Amino acid sequence: MKQDIEASVIGGLLIGGLTPTASDVLATLEPEAFSIPLYRKAFEVIRKQARNRNLIDALMVAEACGEEHFTSILMTSKNCPSAANLKGYAGMVADNYHRRLVLEIMDEMREPIQSGTIDTSSQAMDELVKRLSAIRKPRDEVKPVRLGEIITDYTDTLDRRLRNGEESDTLKTGIEELDAITGGMNAEDLVIIAARPGMGKTELALKIAEGVASRVIPGSDVRRGVLIFSMEMSALQIAERSIANAGRMSVSVLRNPASMDDEGWARVANGMSQLADLDVWVVDASRLSVEEIRSIAERHKQENPNLSLIMADYLGLIEKPKADRNDLAIAHISGSLKALAKDLKTPVISLSQLSRDVEKRPNKRPTNADLRDSGSIEQDADSIIMLYREAVYDENSSAAPFAEIIVTKNRFGSLGTVYQRFCNGHFVACDQDEARQICTASNAPAARGRRYAQGADV
Repeated sequence: MKQDIEASVIGGLLIGGLTPTASDVLATLEPEAFSIPLYRKAFEVIRKQARNRNLIDALMVAEACGEEHFTSILMTSKNCPSAANLKGYAGMVADNYHRRLVLEIMDEMREPIQSGTIDTSSQAMDELVKRLSAIRKPRDEVKPVRLGEIITDYTDTLDRRLRNGEESDTLKTGIEELDAITGGMNAEDLVIIAARPGMGKTELALKIAEGVASRVIPGSDVRRGVLIFSMEMSALQIAERSIANAGRMSVSVLRNPASMDDEGWARVANGMSQLADLDVWVVDASRLSVEEIRSIAERHKQENPNLSLIMADYLGLIEKPKADRNDLAIAHISGSLKALAKDLKTPVISLSQLSRDVEKRPNKRPTNADLRDSGSIEQDADSIIMLYREAVYDENSSAAPFAEIIVTKNRFGSLGTVYQRFCNGHFVACDQDEARQICTASNAPAARGRRYAQGADV
């Protein structure tokens, strides 16, 4: 009976793959819980494979267990009818393991308790209670991993980066100059894109979404997936923005199709064609809580393992939990978004508004201090990207054609500014040296202090 249950856990992991349920089992069950040596070894191999390669493959596990066990492992997978009861079987394996431990501890402590002096007997009873309590700890309790084991596993990460070259385990935005500064997004990153209204936050987010979704997952022909939580714009507006960007045309043109010529219609058709096959999903709902966002994202990741990026537009529209102060509510949201990225091993980009205080000073280029309730956001974010466009304040400035993408925080890389032309409401690549020279000159004292312009695209 015990052997069948242990076989069901190993078989369930092999046929079900790395699902959220499998991840929970791998995180909470120990190899020592298996009484059958073959299954203990198989579980160790599966856990290492999941950690290093983010997958569970029956053939690779069988090979890693050795030639003498190859057939047995594959038969274990074949004989398992379903992975549906994986968590229940894993719980039974854990309970059997705890039962064995209790019996072993009682056998060990029986003699000193029964035959020892009053003092030694009392100490033995205290030790017995302590060790029994440790056995019944919560199954979801996180356990430390020895650094030496992590370092050994890190060789697989280096090997993967070496083989994949530029398509390493960091996620590229598709904006080459930005990727050169940040090195790309890590699997557990929380990235904040922040700006005042009209600077182009949503537009930049959609450009990044298209850039990510246009790439394939290294070592496969499967394109990356993107999940967008749009709490400000409708799904139709997101599609309209995306088509306009892909067709290199203004959104206003799409809103007046009667004025379009043949070239305009060709651009629309081209834009739709580019986007049609991208694995980009939109959640059109207002005032979602961060817990609802997590639930939807977890389910989507389980159904679509190629999900590589999650976006929330924007942080200020996420339903705030009840809290004594607004900054505590924001701290809960930003911390939960970071936890989501870490748990799903999928980077999260969240858009955020900046404080109006930025309008009160001569130099309006934003800093991290301009984030609303900035303490927790700045602390939780791995990267912060600020947007600035001189045209919002002065349409006649020599720097008006350019947008500045300013990396103000980068936990794993350098800081810097990337320049893009802002044409028809879209970010377009440009000569960096020329743009830097023009935008730096516009930052002279004489060019500062202009009034905020209205009517720009958000």
